[in-house]
Amino acid sequence: MTRLGVVMRAAPASGGTYQYSLSMLEALNCGHRYEVTLYADTANPDLARFKFPVRHFVEERAAQFRDLAADALRIRLADPFADEDVLIAPTFSLALLRTAKPFVYTLHDLQEYYYPANFSRTQRAFRRRVYLRLSARAAGIICESEYVKSDIVRLLGVPSGRVSVITAPPLGRPPAELTDAHLTDVRSRLGLHGRFFFYPAQFWPHKNHLRLIEAFRQVVAKEPDLKLVLTGKPRDEYDNVMQAVRRSGLERSVLHLGYIDQADLQAIYHIAIALVMPSLFESVSIPIYEAFQAGTPVLAPDLLAIPEQVGTAGLLFDPLSSESMAARMLEIARDAGLARSLGARGREKMAAMTPQRYCSELEALLGSIAC
Repeated sequence: MTRLGVVMRAAPASGGTYQYSLSMLEALNCGHRYEVTLYADTANPDLARFKFPVRHFVEERAAQFRDLAADALRIRLADPFADEDVLIAPTFSLALLRTAKPFVYTLHDLQEYYYPANFSRTQRAFRRRVYLRLSARAAGIICESEYVKSDIVRLLGVPSGRVSVITAPPLGRPPAELTDAHLTDVRSRLGLHGRFFFYPAQFWPHKNHLRLIEAFRQVVAKEPDLKLVLTGKPRDEYDNVMQAVRRSGLERSVLHLGYIDQADLQAIYHIAIALVMPSLFESVSIPIYEAFQAGTPVLAPDLLAIPEQVGTAGLLFDPLSSESMAARMLEIARDAGLARSLGARGREKMAAMTPQRYCSELEALLGSIAC
């Protein structure tokens, strides 16, 4: 049996790339063609749900610069994956520059080309160097939309045939965990009373929380019973967002939950009236798929790859306009029939996006490079 090493650098604080990494592990858990070893932080309790043996792997920033420098100077370092036949990484890992084994990795986006102000000059140079070197060495690159594929081809000069669009489904939860009793418990424990919009995102600038707060202020002026629920660690733009909440007099209407585990996250989707996703940059949005899976209406930005992802299963708005955002929020809050229709379309869209299907696509790609 072919030995597959899965190099998992993302941690719970990594946001969407971590959820994506777990989705990939869930899919590979369905497979039988590969003997899988996971290279990850052995202290991570989320890995216990998978059947794979885990070898401790944590990629510190100092190690990244060392591996980049060694690659530039053509210095051979010890191969940490020498026992494997082929490798896959759910996000970039510079340790891959040290291996002679064929590998594929997922390049999620090239945001720095769209919003350079969100990155320092050093960060932009680092990201470009990383993606150029890994893409030159990789046997294949995975991305999740045709939009991102075109960016990789155009901006990094990668031949189109080496880039595969393979979309990951969100993590599934056993139906038994989403009983009425469980949903009631989550409502009570987290203080989710009444009707609320949900936005699960880290407080990074491109997540556009400030415009969402302004839009929600307009919504509450017309529908004062509505609430907005946020997640994410209190860092980056968090203080600015909370100041905007206070300035707008929304302290009783906006609830910040912090980090939420997977079981509670799935429950929140089920009881929210809609997901509102105002982000200014997403290659593919995992929360949108999670909402579709739960049958929760989706409000999303009309830009980049998001219309490709949403199709007719959600309502689009201009993420640069708080008025456009507020209008869509009011529309879904006031029209129960529209909400039900969008929820049903989302479920239909997700019907084919199973871990088994995702596994077969990953295994086909890996089989083509392991030969």
